[in-house]
Amino acid sequence: MRRALPALLACALLAGCGTTAADHHSTSTTKATTTTTTVNAAAQLEQGARRAIALNSELSNWVLWHNSIPTWAARSTGGPALAALRSAAAARRHEHLQMRGVSPQFHVVSITLSPSFTQAVAVVTVKGEVVPYRNGKRLGRAIKETERARLQLRRVGSGSTFVVWKVEAA
Repeated sequence: MRRALPALLACALLAGCGTTAADHHSTSTTKATTTTTTVNAAAQLEQGARRAIALNSELSNWVLWHNSIPTWAARSTGGPALAALRSAAAARRHEHLQMRGVSPQFHVVSITLSPSFTQAVAVVTVKGEVVPYRNGKRLGRAIKETERARLQLRRVGSGSTFVVWKVEAA
């Protein structure tokens, strides 16, 4: 009986704690996996924001030349930003003015995700040239432009898709 008591005591202590050495190892692995998953989720969301910014840049150049909003505009742009594009296109169309983007380049300076991951703010610089046309005829030289903008993005659904919601001069 004396020999069985230490073994029973050891089993009772282990059973009372409810953990083993293997359990401690898996718990720390779970914490590491959770942290890694959060970092990966943030990186995926940042990539989604970058994708929306690139699509918005493409859309802006398309609207400059065509003076209309294509059906695919909602993939990257919404809210006040889409309304501003629509308004600017209508004003240019009224003046019979078109703008051809020549080698536009944009650079994302920074992206900041909100703590809830539902919104993001990006600072973007755009460099390039635009050539004005009226009634299909070129008007003078290309105009060089360098602009800095602050974009507010909103997340669509629970995926990593964002849309540019508001654009402000920075």
